[in-house]
Amino acid sequence: MNWHRLDRDKTVDMINSVKAAAEALLFSPVTSEAKCARLPFYTNHLLYRLTNFSSLPTFSLDFISDGKKYFYLDGSANPIEQINQTAGLNLSKETTIPYLNFYFLNVRLEEGEIMILKNPEEAATIDLYDDERRENINLQPELARVEQNETGAWIVHTPIFMDGTLVDAEIRVDTSGKVFVKSLGMMAQNAAQ
Repeated sequence: MNWHRLDRDKTVDMINSVKAAAEALLFSPVTSEAKCARLPFYTNHLLYRLTNFSSLPTFSLDFISDGKKYFYLDGSANPIEQINQTAGLNLSKETTIPYLNFYFLNVRLEEGEIMILKNPEEAATIDLYDDERRENINLQPELARVEQNETGAWIVHTPIFMDGTLVDAEIRVDTSGKVFVKSLGMMAQNAAQ
């Protein structure tokens, strides 16, 4: 992600705006950094990250915002669905996979942790907790097919790493941004070795 650091005044404004979610005592302009990044599937909202460097280990909280109202990414789909309803979601053939990468990074699912893979061979070396790899929401899988069906939903056929297993999947994103994952079966083990 291409992060842009907020200046001190905007950092103070952000800290004051997110007090309820961020528990303002944990963040101060002196020991914290605020930054933002553009998301290709939203036109009026950015991803914001507030990081406290005075604690060990350091920690961050992520928000989606138009710069005034902040929606804390709490691990549920609710903040993303709220933004999708109020600000609109701009899905296309080019933005559907970045949206899914972002969604899987920020929403805990019943299926477990999901990561779209660049290719099946990546499963042998992938580290699910490699933040840099996980935050590359613009990563485009080599084998992915993205199609739009008659209802306007986007269908993505791609290899994924689902709860520790290499899977061939069909992922549907409806027009409101809700995500449905359907496993088409485990991929051959030798593809991951």
